[in-house]
Amino acid sequence: MKTDSVKHLHEDQLALAMVDVGVLPPVVREHLSLCPDCQGKRRAFELEMEALGSMAHRLVPRPRRRVRIPEMKKPVFGWFSGYLSWGMASAACSLLVVFFLGWSVFFKVLPERRLAGLEKEIQRDGQLMAEINDLVENPLPATYRAISGEDYTRVDDDLMDFIVPRVEEDGSSPSPAG
Repeated sequence: MKTDSVKHLHEDQLALAMVDVGVLPPVVREHLSLCPDCQGKRRAFELEMEALGSMAHRLVPRPRRRVRIPEMKKPVFGWFSGYLSWGMASAACSLLVVFFLGWSVFFKVLPERRLAGLEKEIQRDGQLMAEINDLVENPLPATYRAISGEDYTRVDDDLMDFIVPRVEEDGSSPSPAG
C-alpha cells in the first residue's frame, strides 16, 4: 500500500486518535495503522500527556474534604409547583380582570343619582354666590360692625359725590384751591 498518498497526521488528528480512533475518517485511520512515524508521534503524545497528568497529580494539593455531587431531588407536586401554580396564577389574574371590568358595569352611577348630585352642587354654588354678594355689600364681619357701632350700609350716591367729587366735562374741577 501507498502511504505517501496521504500526508502525516497533524496534532489535532493525533489528539483525536489518542481519545477515540473511530472518530477519524477511514483513510486517516488506515494511514495511522500503517505509518510507523505517525504511530511513534501518537505514542510520544500519549507519554507527554501521561507525564503532564502525573505532574499535576503530584503538584495539586489534596482537597480538605471529599467532593461530592449533590443528589438530584425528585420534583414535589403540590399546590404551588409545576403547571398547577401557573394555572392558579392565571385564574387569579383572570378573576381580577373580570372584577375590575365588571365593577364599572355592575356598580356604575345611575342617572338619577347623577342628577341629584348635580342639584346639590347647584345649591352649594347658589349659597356661595349669596355669601360673596353679602361680602360685596358689607365687607366687615358682623362682630366688627357691632364693635364699630356705625352702619355702613347707608352709603348713597350723595355721600359718594361728597367724598369723591365728579369731574366736570368743561375741564374745570371744583377744588378747594380754586
